[in-house]
Parts: sequence; structure tokens; C-alpha cells
Amino acid sequence: MLALLVGLRWGSAWAQEGERVFQRCYACHSLDPAERGPSGPTLRGIFGRRAGTLDGFDYSQSLRDAGRAGLVWSGEALDRFLEDPEALVPGVRMGGVRLRDSAERLALIRWLQHAAK
Repeated sequence: MLALLVGLRWGSAWAQEGERVFQRCYACHSLDPAERGPSGPTLRGIFGRRAGTLDGFDYSQSLRDAGRAGLVWSGEALDRFLEDPEALVPGVRMGGVRLRDSAERLALIRWLQHAAK
């Protein structure tokens, strides 16, 4: 699915849509690694990071266990997680939050690939 967005220009409609969708995430997540207010971990540098391993954040045991079992945040893993966090990581604190629309998930993930570097 992510391949649908490959090659699209930064600043295009998908980027605007991804940024719009991120506003739902912003209540809990920031892109600023120094920001300590949000209840969720920073998403800066999320791609390629093992789940549940960001220093200084108190992850749920289930997310730490998923990371130890090999869950690494890729576009595909984020797509599955955002669609149904509880299905990918049972017991995760973000379990009640779902982003069911695949186009919104894909736009958000692609936007994060640029914005969260």
C-alpha cells in the first residue's frame, strides 16, 4: 500500500493530508524530541526504531515486549499499528485509538517519513 505514495512530491496534496491527519496525533505525540508535555513518545526518528525503546519514555510492558520480539517501526508496521494498535500489540496503552481510513494512514505515514527525520 505504501508504494502508492512513492514518488509523490513533498508539499503536494498527500503531504497536506498527512499533516492534517497528524493533528489527531498531536494531543499525545510531538516531533520535538525535547518536548516533555505530551503523554506519548516523540515521533522524531521513529522509522527504523525498535518499538518501546526510546530512552526517557515509560512504555507499556506490551510495547517493550513487542520491541524485544523484533517489532521495528517501518511504514508497514505503522500502517498495521495505526489501523488497530491492539491487534498488533495486545495490551498497548494506545489500544483505543484507531485510524481506519487507509488513505489517511498512508498520507500520515508518508508525511512522517519526511517530518519525523
